[in-house]
Amino acid sequence: AAVAGVTFSTGLALSGMVKPSKILGFLNLFLLEKGTWDPTLIMVMTGGSIVSWISYQFVSGYGIIRHSYAMECPRSSSNFAIPTNKIIDSQLIVGSLCFGIGWGIAGLCPGPAMFLAASGTVPIIAFWWPTFFLGAFIAQKIKDRS
Repeated sequence: AAVAGVTFSTGLALSGMVKPSKILGFLNLFLLEKGTWDPTLIMVMTGGSIVSWISYQFVSGYGIIRHSYAMECPRSSSNFAIPTNKIIDSQLIVGSLCFGIGWGIAGLCPGPAMFLAASGTVPIIAFWWPTFFLGAFIAQKIKDRS
């Protein structure tokens, strides 16, 4: 897990995805007119999708390429933690909207925010993380009610 975390953090830093301006430069489509729109995020998402697709080829029952290297479980666990819920309900839609709106407003999602907090970026520690935890708390209270 530590190696995966360091690799992920390094990728975020090298691609510039820890800078809110990169995300906001992608999400702001008005920048297309000015010629300053930043498509970098598409490349990062494409790279992540490719790595994920390749990884799933080694999970028994999920890959489309059949081979003898497919695994029933990871070496250090008794099973893969693969989501099985295929229902698109209001909870998923509202949660996705809240995440997307927060990401668009702040220009950060939890991965880059963890990186910036670990590197001592005070505004992230003082403002982003408290609002993240407040949102998680509110979401849990709403979930508990239903």
